[in-house]
Amino acid sequence: MSELELLTLLPDKILDKKHKIILGQGVNSDSINKIISTHRKNVDYCNNLEIDSLEEFVKNKKNINCHKQRNENILIGRSKAIEQSNKYVMSLVIDERCELMVDHQTGQHIQGMLLIEASRQAFIAVTEEWIYGNNISRYYVINNMAINFSNFIFPLPALISFEFIEKEINERRGHFKGIIQVTQNKIICATMDVSFTVYPSVFIYEKENSLAELAVTTTLLNDSQEFLQVKHG
Repeated sequence: MSELELLTLLPDKILDKKHKIILGQGVNSDSINKIISTHRKNVDYCNNLEIDSLEEFVKNKKNINCHKQRNENILIGRSKAIEQSNKYVMSLVIDERCELMVDHQTGQHIQGMLLIEASRQAFIAVTEEWIYGNNISRYYVINNMAINFSNFIFPLPALISFEFIEKEINERRGHFKGIIQVTQNKIICATMDVSFTVYPSVFIYEKENSLAELAVTTTLLNDSQEFLQVKHG
């Protein structure tokens, strides 16, 4: 049983006034649903805990447009458009079970690789939802990605914004440039400049297959030449 779940079992007299739970990073929906259920069943104590943030977490689903199949690997919430701008904002939502959390974590701050992956998911999700509309399968090619870390970000609520700087779209592909910012308590913690190109998946699969075949052929050829040099050396 987690510490948070134990809190929901505290008798009324232990907490002398109302306390609000602020949900940070690293939690998962299964645990939160269990805690909410326990809290609702705790009619004997009726404790002074407000769990609105937990209920909001369950209600606000993760962003399914970021090209991730496993829910625990999705690091962003649903995006919202900022009126009269090319900017979109979403929550940072880190699950302790995600692929980048399975190894040792150092310090109290969130590791930089998590922010890089969350930023990557952000520009893919925004482009899928607000530019293309999920009508066909697409492949995203990153042309350039540069990130600057300016402050530690801790496992507390945080936001990610993505703004289109350039958009060039035709029938064959779309080329985009944008800026991503990760903020916590209104402080910019990381900024990423990115340029990427979006192709229909069919086009990329054909090109990728031909390049993969060439890579295998070249590797085998180089390996056989090295073998001959060793044999006759």
